[in-house]
Amino acid sequence: MSQAAAAQAAEFVAEAVGDADAPLVLPEACRPTTIAAGRRIAALALEQLGLVPVGLRLAPCFDGTGAIAGPLIEGRLLRSPAAVPPPGPGRRRCTLAVVAQLGAALSPRARPWRAKEVAARIASLHVAIDLAQTRFADGPPDLPQHVADLAGLGLVVFGPPARAGWQEAILKPLAASVGPDAWRGTVDVGAALVAAAEEARAAGGLPAGAVLVVAGLSPEFADAPATVRITRLGTAERLAVPER
Repeated sequence: MSQAAAAQAAEFVAEAVGDADAPLVLPEACRPTTIAAGRRIAALALEQLGLVPVGLRLAPCFDGTGAIAGPLIEGRLLRSPAAVPPPGPGRRRCTLAVVAQLGAALSPRARPWRAKEVAARIASLHVAIDLAQTRFADGPPDLPQHVADLAGLGLVVFGPPARAGWQEAILKPLAASVGPDAWRGTVDVGAALVAAAEEARAAGGLPAGAVLVVAGLSPEFADAPATVRITRLGTAERLAVPER
């Protein structure tokens, strides 16, 4: 993909991310055909918007084929409880998530990470709601274009820090729920954080202070007010937007 085509595609993505009213459409001449090209477009779009990623977000693809890593922007992180308005053009996908801020770097080492090692590098861990957003009207046409669209980054509502003892608690599956009565099950937070750390390792590591988001810890639930909970870790709450 040429630099000119990538820059043109980035303009379309940047306009859509900037809350444009029209859905995202990438002209055929500047559509990415590889994940690498999609990541290049996403990086250029953030550059055009003057935004610097603060970490990495690992979330399910909209077509259900697996998870993909993308950039995380500080302005898309909302403290719980947070009122979240309806999405613009496109579709939203809500899932249970966790947010981790690193107290020590995830270095670009050769050896894979283990859950205890990742936990030891995390300064704070938070239960969250990931509100993924595709800016394509009918969902992303393919994976490269999904990646170009910031891998579906929308908003992330995160709760207070987990209390002492969470490092040991996440080494075993934990009970979780999406309320009022949407879902109950168990989540393996340790494995989820390892998956995100491995994505960071493949990308060259992350510095201390960076943020990891891992979404898709529950099935998709309704785009509506909800409270999510993970035993021993805490809660996060999304509120309704007040009526005018």
